Amino acid sequence: MRHKISKIFAFLLVITLPFSCADDFLDVTPNGALDANILATKDGVNNLLIGAYAMVDGVSSNGFGWEAASSNWVYGSIRGMEANKGTDTGDQPDINPIQTYTETSTNPYLAVKWGSVYDGISRVNEALKVLAVAETNGTISAEDATSFRLQARTLRGYYHLEAYRMWEKIPYIDEKTDLAKAGNDEDARDKIIADLQAGIALPNDMKQIEMVLRLDLSLSMVMYLTLPTETDWRRFTLYSTP
Repeated sequence: MRHKISKIFAFLLVITLPFSCADDFLDVTPNGALDANILATKDGVNNLLIGAYAMVDGVSSNGFGWEAASSNWVYGSIRGMEANKGTDTGDQPDINPIQTYTETSTNPYLAVKWGSVYDGISRVNEALKVLAVAETNGTISAEDATSFRLQARTLRGYYHLEAYRMWEKIPYIDEKTDLAKAGNDEDARDKIIADLQAGIALPNDMKQIEMVLRLDLSLSMVMYLTLPTETDWRRFTLYSTP
């Protein structure tokens, strides 16, 4: 009797095994992570874009302070000798070498500035990735998708421009970039300009009651028209190469 039951159990195991190990068994959504399909709606993309806008001032709760402020008080006003940090030499000592042109690449202020601008770029690219999913799923209108994409690209151009004006030799990162292969051997200016030009297609009426302080045609034109001329790019950059 026991031998017969064993045979039946073995038979059932054989016929059910192929159906118990489908490929989707390996597709496990990580805990604590939002799937792109959950965010792939108008509200989801809008919230991601708000997160990208949040880095415009260079400051966030991630530890980016005046080292990364978009006013560039340290790298412009202090380095340009029109301002001083005040107080004493023991306060914010990493500013001192920047002011005296003796800083090295290990100066933590530079690392924070780099982290801030590329955090902004990362947020933009995440918004664009989820936007593409929303378009594929049909969960966002063409009008909203176009508006979000133009705003995102203009923001990405701004963040890359902030990086370029500091270091010139920078990696340009978009939503399709393989980060394992990203490098700074390509001149990023044409892509920066193209991103900033995208904002020129935005309307002036951005329904500011609903979308407070969003990029529009006027703001985008200001950013685009203040780009340096071909001969002025080198003077525009803080750490330009010879």
